[in-house]
Amino acid sequence: MTAEVFVTDRLAKRNVAVLFYAQAILGSQQSINIILGGMAGLALAENKALATLPISVMLLASMISTGPISLFMGRYGRKTGFLIGATSGLLGGLFSAGALYVGRFDLLLVGAAFTGIFRSTHGYFRFAAADTASEEFKPKAISLVLAGGLVSALIGPELVRQTTFLIDSTPYAGAYLAVVVINVLGALGILFLDIPTPPRKEKGEKSGRGMKEIFSQKKTIVAVICAMVSYSLMTLVMTSTTLAMTNYGFTTALAADVVRW
Repeated sequence: MTAEVFVTDRLAKRNVAVLFYAQAILGSQQSINIILGGMAGLALAENKALATLPISVMLLASMISTGPISLFMGRYGRKTGFLIGATSGLLGGLFSAGALYVGRFDLLLVGAAFTGIFRSTHGYFRFAAADTASEEFKPKAISLVLAGGLVSALIGPELVRQTTFLIDSTPYAGAYLAVVVINVLGALGILFLDIPTPPRKEKGEKSGRGMKEIFSQKKTIVAVICAMVSYSLMTLVMTSTTLAMTNYGFTTALAADVVRW
């Protein structure tokens, strides 16, 4: 943020409260999709080896959309970007629930792609927390927003426990409908976000360091590699947990508890 759009920490604290709420509510769908993505895929895929493909599609869509959504927010503002993310998450829940109802694996993949777009916007909550904060308040603002993830990690698995078999004729559909509600509630909170849209830069004006300069630093390469390895391992463990546990006779609710704790 430039001096022209800098706002006092009173506004920053209000935005942190909004983002904490959004992180806690919207973030809870992350664990729902990870816990049930493989199970829904297993139920719909003719080739059971493709059971976890929805999660792969979700992560791929997230990777592809992360850059464009950042540019979009730079032009139209954080609030608009986050509302698009919540809308994508809502569509992801609807397509996934519909796929289970009609028994179509391809629709489940479409839902996963929309969910991936939501994930890319969700990753920017922590940066939005710093946009209107002073240098002194920025570390605390980011930490408080990230703390909302601890709440979401409790809410998501509990929703899996309560809604997975809510619709007797269509297992897992209830949980994806819960995702729809989550995104509606989260979007209502985002409406209260007040972050000024950054001023447009003149053509040719530098906006910061280029990718070549950033990746010329060894520390950056090490950080990226560590993030890739750790996130890959986490995804592998969380994705396979529900499939492995239910295969050995444990319930989906117990698998959700394992992922939660």
